[in-house]
Amino acid sequence: MATLVQNLPQGVDYELWQGDTWEPGTITATVSGTPINFTGYTATMEIRNAISNDVSVTLTSTPAAGITLSTLGVITITMTAEQTDAMLGEYNYDLQVTDTNDEIRTYTYGTITVKNDATVNQ
Repeated sequence: MATLVQNLPQGVDYELWQGDTWEPGTITATVSGTPINFTGYTATMEIRNAISNDVSVTLTSTPAAGITLSTLGVITITMTAEQTDAMLGEYNYDLQVTDTNDEIRTYTYGTITVKNDATVNQ
């Protein structure tokens, strides 16, 4: 879980296992201690291969595909086991949120390291 305040963007790195469902916890965004009401906002996260820069996975809130935004400033991110099964190695990402005035802000960025899973998923 991460709490974001006015100093954006913030670097957050993740590590996960290939073929596992990925739920890194929630991000809570506040301004002066007050949660941001994300009503009408949209979010997008592109996960790109660190070597080729090709997009491997795109998560979005609208349509709902891996990101949910709440009225209490909470951002929840999820990738399916099928999505992570197609990944291995180093990836770069950023999470951008677009407000109701079409202003875009990057909330987090960093690396995602996907480790080889020894157990074959059924």
